[in-house]
Amino acid sequence: MTALGRETLVSGSQAPWRRWARRHGWTIGVWVLLLALIAYYATLIPRFGAFQVASIVNNGSPLVFLAVAQAIIVIAGGIDLGVGGMLVLTSVTAARLMEGQPLVVGLVVAVAIIFAAGAINAGVGWIINVSKVPDIVITLGSLYFFQGLALAILPNPAGGANEWFRWLFTGSKTGIGSNPWPAIVMITITVTAIGWWLGKTRQGLSLYAVGSNKTAAYLSGLNAARVKVLSYAIGGGFAAMAGLANTAIAGRGNANTVGGNLTLNSVAAIVLGGVALTGGIGSVIAVVPAGLILFFLSPILTAMGVDPNSAQVVQGVLIVLVMMVTGIIEWRRRLRS
Repeated sequence: MTALGRETLVSGSQAPWRRWARRHGWTIGVWVLLLALIAYYATLIPRFGAFQVASIVNNGSPLVFLAVAQAIIVIAGGIDLGVGGMLVLTSVTAARLMEGQPLVVGLVVAVAIIFAAGAINAGVGWIINVSKVPDIVITLGSLYFFQGLALAILPNPAGGANEWFRWLFTGSKTGIGSNPWPAIVMITITVTAIGWWLGKTRQGLSLYAVGSNKTAAYLSGLNAARVKVLSYAIGGGFAAMAGLANTAIAGRGNANTVGGNLTLNSVAAIVLGGVALTGGIGSVIAVVPAGLILFFLSPILTAMGVDPNSAQVVQGVLIVLVMMVTGIIEWRRRLRS
């Protein structure tokens, strides 16, 4: 009996809950880690309550949406270094167009920005397919293009957003409050929807197929080029969601935000969330707590009295350790198969 046959036999004899826990173990672990960090943070500060929870969820939501954008593209076998620039571009565009407008106009602008960002990023995916240039090169160029375009739209921090639009993302008309539920509901609905789509629909599963083995996916009848364009389009839409959340939190647009740093954080978040950089493996559900953890690390280290410069070193070391662990897990999985 082969090793794969033995594994299948053992898996088939396990209780359903054991198979479920084994399949989703990494996701469960990331959520447990987030809760453990929150509990630890509560012991470091004099008072921990609704305001602190709202601060974690609301201020971490842009990174969560950005990490989901990156995860979708990486699952399909690509990588997008331009998502941080797209966040900045959509943020300043929203701030420029929403200033002084009522909620209805603001919502129309937000929807238009999401679709426009998806179309633009789909164009990036199309260029990658046509030119055959690696994703990392084309998307690095898109990062600088988006960042420069954002500066042209809004050279200095300015603009605004309707107070009710701010409430949708932050639970407060001023962007600062103790109500995390609007952000939680928005994250839950959008991420659950895309998670269901990825795991239950033919188009969603095609992203995993192309990311796992592009040649095999092509031989099975999938259009790999179309799948890549689709992944970049959806990723662009979620990057726009991150930009809108950023505008709602800050109440204005700032083109001087460094998109490259945001991109690196999104990559770190998907690695922590168990998404393999080789493609074809991962869950967007696990990316949500991973994004919040990365945002949350800085306040924790500050509360511990760690110097900000040293805090960046600690974050880097943690990311490297996580990448090593995921690499070992992937290596063992390949050996078993």
